[in-house]
Amino acid sequence: MTERGKLEPSAPVHPLVVKAGRLSSEWSYEFCAKYGVDYPDEATPEQQDEYEAGLGAIHSQIREEYAAEKAEPEHDD
Repeated sequence: MTERGKLEPSAPVHPLVVKAGRLSSEWSYEFCAKYGVDYPDEATPEQQDEYEAGLGAIHSQIREEYAAEKAEPEHDD
């Protein structure tokens, strides 16, 4: 149990997880601003398809970056 007001340290978060969250948040903000809605689910079904496609592209980009990272040979310094 931790002291009140103190947070337990958490496991490190992979930088690509942080990047995916940031890009998704930016896309959501841009989408909502473009269509004048507060949340993507308030948009029309066609607009929601555009939103989902944008998220899919972000996740695809992150998967590609992760695969490229895993393919790089590890080097000991």
